[in-house]
Amino acid sequence: MKQLASVMALGVVLALGGCDRTVETPSKDAEAAVPVPSDPAPPVAPDAATAPAAEAASAGPARLDGYGPLALGSTLEQVRTAWKAPLQGEVPDDYCHALRPQGAQAEDVVFMIEGKRLVRYDVRNDRIVAPGGGKVGMSLGQLQTLYPDRGDVTPHKYDEKGHNLRVRAATDGGALINFEIGGDGNVTAWRVGQTPQVDYVEGCS
Repeated sequence: MKQLASVMALGVVLALGGCDRTVETPSKDAEAAVPVPSDPAPPVAPDAATAPAAEAASAGPARLDGYGPLALGSTLEQVRTAWKAPLQGEVPDDYCHALRPQGAQAEDVVFMIEGKRLVRYDVRNDRIVAPGGGKVGMSLGQLQTLYPDRGDVTPHKYDEKGHNLRVRAATDGGALINFEIGGDGNVTAWRVGQTPQVDYVEGCS
């Protein structure tokens, strides 16, 4: 009888203890099994910290202060060291001359060296985007939308129907952009450089 009473008492204790149990936190497996509501969740805004990184990843090599690993004002030795790959072009004393990446096409980037320093670079293809968004093939109207406050329209030296859009420097002493616009109204080339070299119409010649 004592053994039977002990068993009954134990059953009562367990029953009462079950009424006082705290709610358990669902496991990850249980949460995964819960059906997803049919209404889609609102889109999550991108993390503001990742936005600059995304912009940097999409940015091209052309900048107002240089191109790729090169900085305007760098010495000829610094240019050759930073570019790493071979650059073609004669270096006659301090005279102005052009350097072109080995194997580059004629319309690809060309670096202007004067006084043994990088003072300008020129582009003649639509694959490379200028600082601010301009590129070969755009119209004057498109450029003026991109550069609304700093663009001056000037005559083309050789094409009476053409123009130049000279984009003034954003800061004192900064580089300028000059877009050459053909008689059809579209950009044929552009260049970034310091003054006065950015205004050389025939390049070094």
